[in-house]
Amino acid sequence: MRLFQSGCFWVLLIISFGLGVGSVQAQAQEAWKLAKDKDQIQVYTRNIPGSRSSELRVECAMEGTQSQLVALLSDIANYKNVIYKTKSARLIRRVSETELLYHVVTAVPWPVSDRDMGVKLTFTQDPATKILHVKGVGMPDLVATQPNTVRIADWLAIWQVRPVTKQRMQVTYTCRLDPGGDIPSWLDNVAAATSAYQSFLLIRNSLSLPRYQNKSFAFLSQ
Repeated sequence: MRLFQSGCFWVLLIISFGLGVGSVQAQAQEAWKLAKDKDQIQVYTRNIPGSRSSELRVECAMEGTQSQLVALLSDIANYKNVIYKTKSARLIRRVSETELLYHVVTAVPWPVSDRDMGVKLTFTQDPATKILHVKGVGMPDLVATQPNTVRIADWLAIWQVRPVTKQRMQVTYTCRLDPGGDIPSWLDNVAAATSAYQSFLLIRNSLSLPRYQNKSFAFLSQ
């Protein structure tokens, strides 16, 4: 089941993604376990007792600006190129520059079926701290069910993006996921951590793409 924690990142990816930096649930939880630490990207995982859902947390330093990140996360049509394992993504409705609705399909290794979901993505910035908050909430009924895919039953992702300098950010990403359907045991936390690492490495590297330069958003003060 754990591999599907990685699905949180495209919308991210995600991404997100509040409810707190360390957890997307208020109830008592297991301790976070460091699963991968490479290239200034730390990936933590933990189970939610009594639930099919799991949680994943990523701590990551990024070169770039909040505007670049918002531009990337708002660019639904390009998710296949900048969000790891995205098979397809389409914008359903752009409510405003701070709220988007979209549908995404995440590719999953055979013999497991691909996963899909509708997502509501919102952006806010704390005017005092300048911390950018991104929240992604799964909306199971946003679009009709798709053939040959399984609808993700529960998904919530939270980003907190703290500016360190004008061109550097520190990201904390927390995600809760129930992938739905039956998942074989070999899709474990190691696979999830590797996929999460690849997701954030790709996002971080994609911030420098020309399409995300010189962007501005009315709600952002940098």
